[in-house]
Amino acid sequence: VFFSLACVLLLSGATVHLALANPAAEEASAMKAQVEDKKQSMLNAPAGVFDPEYENGQLMRLKIKGEAEVPTSMPGARGDRMARERAERNAKAAFSKFLNEQVVVAESDTEGFVIQAKNGTESSDYLNASQKTIASLSNSFQRGLIVLLDHVEGEGANRKSVAVLGWSKKLVSASAEAEGSMQPKGAASQPQAAPPAAAGKPNTGTQTRMGNVDSF
Repeated sequence: VFFSLACVLLLSGATVHLALANPAAEEASAMKAQVEDKKQSMLNAPAGVFDPEYENGQLMRLKIKGEAEVPTSMPGARGDRMARERAERNAKAAFSKFLNEQVVVAESDTEGFVIQAKNGTESSDYLNASQKTIASLSNSFQRGLIVLLDHVEGEGANRKSVAVLGWSKKLVSASAEAEGSMQPKGAASQPQAAPPAAAGKPNTGTQTRMGNVDSF
């Protein structure tokens, strides 16, 4: 009986040990599943601005989705690359439209700028001042953009590119600080862009690149 009980305990101990022996693999699998969920969520989102997040009434971060068809007259990696660039431009255009139509922007002595959702009670003078502020800060806002998803799928006339950009006030501030310390005054930095498609790669199948989505 003692021998049998010892065997059971040893086997049970071995089983527990094996179950706990590879926590890193389980964690990696869970992280991979989370990234996949975020990717599908972004692909299923409507074109334009989505998931805006406000804190104490201020816009802190959002995502923007742009889409573009891959031209059938331009096969190969060149067509994919052109569609990627167009999808990213469409996303940036949607971001500019959002700034001009959905929010008001005011300069702040302590925070640089404050973005708030329109509530319909703003005076015409206040809206005009907001438009001027948006125009003056346009380059700064663009520097707050990063590529979260660069995705191409489909074949032939059904092939398209999807670009999802992320914007956050934190990125704008970080970019401004980096520019001030690393670039000559007046030099404009460029927003991060997806890497170009490999030369000669056929425009078939699904191609996906993910950016840093942890903060979004």
